[in-house]
Amino acid sequence: MTLLISLLCLFAGFSSEPGNIISLSGTDTIKVWNRVTETIAADQLGQYYLVSNGSLVKYDAQGDSAYTWSEPQTGAITRIDTGDPMRILVYQKDFNLVRFLNNRLAPSSGIIRLDDLGITVPLALASSRQGGFWVLDGSTYRLRQINMQLQTIVESAPLNLPSGAGSTNYRLIESGSQVLLLIPGKEIQVFDLFANLIRKIPLKVGSFYAYGDQILLVYPNKITLWKDPVIVEEELVRRLGGEEKRSGGGEFLEACLYQDKMLIRTPGKVILLRISKK
Repeated sequence: MTLLISLLCLFAGFSSEPGNIISLSGTDTIKVWNRVTETIAADQLGQYYLVSNGSLVKYDAQGDSAYTWSEPQTGAITRIDTGDPMRILVYQKDFNLVRFLNNRLAPSSGIIRLDDLGITVPLALASSRQGGFWVLDGSTYRLRQINMQLQTIVESAPLNLPSGAGSTNYRLIESGSQVLLLIPGKEIQVFDLFANLIRKIPLKVGSFYAYGDQILLVYPNKITLWKDPVIVEEELVRRLGGEEKRSGGGEFLEACLYQDKMLIRTPGKVILLRISKK
């Protein structure tokens, strides 16, 4: 079935005024994976990552499989961070483990057992370009940076998180000189690299992705770009009627963007789109 998605084209790195609304046909859809996936990601080299059935698969720019990693004996893959394509963070919640993979998805570090670091309830994790990783510690409600010697080198003051924090799907991303924490349905908290809270942005979204100095916001029925400091959302993608739901996709769960391509996860499929103007 032809995938129809309305898209608001934005030129010049998506910084221009809104353009025409167009419908995407098969020529705009690079690839569709008809499968249930746990998470997706993209890196700064234009490569894409899907986690499905316990395996992490890396794809090239055209959506062709390049490398695969899986280690089911240490649990399901819960979270990945591809901010550094040479050093990919993988988190396995079942045994509370972190490890790093290289650009061929081969282990580049030993297993890091978060329990041994006293982090028994990690609410969110992100790779750090300074080495090591960030973690939102659910026991102390503090944001911590752990270096490669497994020492805490930066720690925030206790954060004011909603009740029932342990069951919330927080997202954490290091982007440039900031660390972004998404509290789904409430706000995005912005920290500097010393874990000082800078501001709170009242954007009630379920998922997000850092794209340069902009934030890709994922709502159930649309995907928009938001640029700080002026709160202006530029709409990129919206489902048309019930077409996407009938085709087995459903609402938008995650999205990531690289130049003119966008990867979108829905409950029933993953779609790689080319964003272009007619």
